[in-house]
Amino acid sequence: MTKAEIEAYILSSLEVATDHSFEGDPTVTIFRRLDNNQRFAATKNVGSRSVNVERAGRIDILNLCVSPRLVATLREREGFRPAWRMNRNKWVTILLDGTVPDDEIRTYIEEAYKNVGKKGGKR
Repeated sequence: MTKAEIEAYILSSLEVATDHSFEGDPTVTIFRRLDNNQRFAATKNVGSRSVNVERAGRIDILNLCVSPRLVATLREREGFRPAWRMNRNKWVTILLDGTVPDDEIRTYIEEAYKNVGKKGGKR
């Protein structure tokens, strides 16, 4: 999935609001649940080397807030990285380079949305 496809999927499938709170960087989109205003996903375009991809240029990424247990598992897999500029115990980065299948990305998006659900706000 591309960054644009992910953003369209989230906006059409889940009850969310977006914000662009990183001043000066229009490539960042933050997704928050409407019911509790909690962040669960963010898309961004970053320098490849900032996420340990050994090639020149930039790459789109998706950051997701998932359970710490899932973070530990996913970081060991190809196409996943420790969260870029987020709490690395609760967030994971997915490289949007085609490595991770689209259906799997959608599953993790839904998991992140549920993870920050109505349980009284923050986990």
